[in-house]
Amino acid sequence: MKSNCPRLSRLATWAALIALTISCHSRALAEDGAEGEGEPVLLRYKFDKGEEVLTKVTHIATTKTKIRGNVQESKSRAISTKVWRIVDIDDKGNIEFEHLVSDVEMWQKVTGRDEVRYNSRKDDKPPLQYEHASKSIGKVIASLTITPTGKIVARKNNLPEHDMGLGPIATPLPEEPVQVGQRWVVPSEVTVRIKDSFKRIQTRKTFRLLSVKTGVATIEVKTQVLTPVDEPEIEAQLMQQLTNGKMKFDIDAGRVISKEMDWDETVVGFSGADSMMEYLARFQEEIAPNRTARRPE
Repeated sequence: MKSNCPRLSRLATWAALIALTISCHSRALAEDGAEGEGEPVLLRYKFDKGEEVLTKVTHIATTKTKIRGNVQESKSRAISTKVWRIVDIDDKGNIEFEHLVSDVEMWQKVTGRDEVRYNSRKDDKPPLQYEHASKSIGKVIASLTITPTGKIVARKNNLPEHDMGLGPIATPLPEEPVQVGQRWVVPSEVTVRIKDSFKRIQTRKTFRLLSVKTGVATIEVKTQVLTPVDEPEIEAQLMQQLTNGKMKFDIDAGRVISKEMDWDETVVGFSGADSMMEYLARFQEEIAPNRTARRPE
C-alpha cells in the first residue's frame, strides 16, 4: 500500500537526513574542579607516513513519526569502510592524510514504499536514493591535516561528503595529560531551521576518562545542549546530535580502536499537539583487524 500522506513522508525523510551546520572550537578544555586518580596519561594521535588505516563503520537508525493519527516508520542501515591514507607527518607531529570510503552497503525501508538496497562491491548501478553517495566510493573525499590532538589545521574538500554513518573526522583529545575521572569539553554550535529563519544553538561535547587498562583508555562521550530549548520543532532537529556513548583509544598506537554511540530520543508536539517523533540509533566504529597496511613508496 502506497503512503497517502506526502507531508508525513517529507517529515520522516527530513528527520532522518537533515543536515545541521556544526561549528566546533577545536581546542579541548580541561573542566575546572574535576578530580582524577592514578597517573596522568597523554592522549595523542600517532601514525606513520605511508600507513593506511581502515575502519569498519556501522550505523543503524529507526525514525518513527506520528502526525494527525498517521504513523510512518523509516529504517536505515549503513555499513562502510573508512580509510585514512597517511600522506606525511611534519616535525610537529601534525598528520596529513586523505579521507575516503572504500566500500559501502546501504539499506532503507520507509512505510508504504519498497525497500532500497545498495552494495558498492556488488552493484554496478545504484538506486536513485544512493546515486550521489556512490560517486564518492573509492575517491578522496577530503585531504586534511590534524594536530596530534585532532585539531584540523588544513582541509581541502575534493567531493561533497555524504552521510554514510561515518561520524566526525577525528575525536578531539585534551591538550594536557588527564587522570581517570577527569573531563575535557569541546564547545560547538548547531544551526537549526525555524520556518523561514535559522537559530544557533550552543552545545558542548563532554569527554571523561573512565579507565586505563593494558594501554587502552576508555572514554565516555556525552553531548549537552547549553541554549535553553523548549520548542519541540527544535528538539526534533537536535535529537540526532545528542551523542552518548563510549570509545576506546590505544595510547601506544595513538588511535581510536572502537567507538559506540546510542540514541533513544522522543519528542512530542513537533508538528501539532498530537504529533510525536521517536529516534533510535546505534553507531559503531571499529578498526579493521589485520588490515592496517602500508602503501608502496
